[in-house]
Amino acid sequence: MEANLTRLKMDKDFLANLEKEKKEALKNEDIVKLYDVLDTYLALDMDEVDIDMLYQKILERAFDTLADMLTKGEVFDISKDSDLYTARAIYEHALERWDRKEYKGANELFLILSYVIGDESLQRGMFLALGLTAKKVPLDEFIQNYVDHEKLDENSLFFDKFTKKGEEFLKSERDLINKELKKIEKLSGASQ
Repeated sequence: MEANLTRLKMDKDFLANLEKEKKEALKNEDIVKLYDVLDTYLALDMDEVDIDMLYQKILERAFDTLADMLTKGEVFDISKDSDLYTARAIYEHALERWDRKEYKGANELFLILSYVIGDESLQRGMFLALGLTAKKVPLDEFIQNYVDHEKLDENSLFFDKFTKKGEEFLKSERDLINKELKKIEKLSGASQ
């Protein structure tokens, strides 16, 4: 595998094609293609500046799409790649904030995702993250103790398979999660 990656990093045709794909994805602001290019850059351990630029463009596109969806009262249709990758971007950003112990910001993103994710399994994942960030449980603890790694596969984009501890948390902390879910009224201004 490592030898193949090294070969690709030196293949001029491959790199020229990757550059062309990057420019096209940036021009069209296509989140799926942006992620394809980003994932390739990450796999090949390419230039950090390009990686950061691609990720920032992905986040900009995702949050613009989310704002538009919220305005229209729409939810993600996870069967559509564009919706799936938009949700992925927001979810990854929420995980980054959680990792930096920015619990309030992460919590708000999981709250919003819990309302706009159309998939029940993914929604439960947002509920668990919502409850854990409300309790200020560190991200590492969530990943180690609440995520069932054996049920995730290499293509999983979300932590949506839980250990027994994760399932128990969802049941035992139902009141806390419901309390957190009511905050959406505040965020939307409905309580005013």
